[in-house]
Amino acid sequence: MSSNSLLNSIETIFAKNNSALQQAAAVVQNKKKSIPIKDLELALTVLLVELASCDQTFEPQEYNILQNGLRRMFGTSKHHVQALVNQATVVLKNLRGTSRFGDILKKNLDQKQREAILEIVEEIISADGVQDGFEIYTRNKIATMLELPVLPLKPADEEEQN
Repeated sequence: MSSNSLLNSIETIFAKNNSALQQAAAVVQNKKKSIPIKDLELALTVLLVELASCDQTFEPQEYNILQNGLRRMFGTSKHHVQALVNQATVVLKNLRGTSRFGDILKKNLDQKQREAILEIVEEIISADGVQDGFEIYTRNKIATMLELPVLPLKPADEEEQN
């Protein structure tokens, strides 16, 4: 066997192994990113329940927006939404902060999906026609957690005209 053919054989072996290593690395990376949808649903529900209840009243229209938002984002059924809201309420009572839930969403959703979350947040804030200071603070906190720009909200009366 000539040195050129030996060298070609070695290069071929290295190329195959390198390709296999790259494929394995891609599989591991995808597994790191894949998270059960139930965890994403809970993370979003925790943030939305915190927002909806930060003004001390969780209005029925806010619940409906939360329910529709979960359905738009993940296809969550009405029955499952109530269980998620109950679970999120318990989590919030025993929690000091929601940043880990924002982190789950930030790491596992793309830019458009995170922007869709902020649209749901704005719908909840506008649901009762009053933009409470706690709601605005929570909205800004969620936007920051999701690494989205914090834009000013439209005034409630302006939204009604549109």
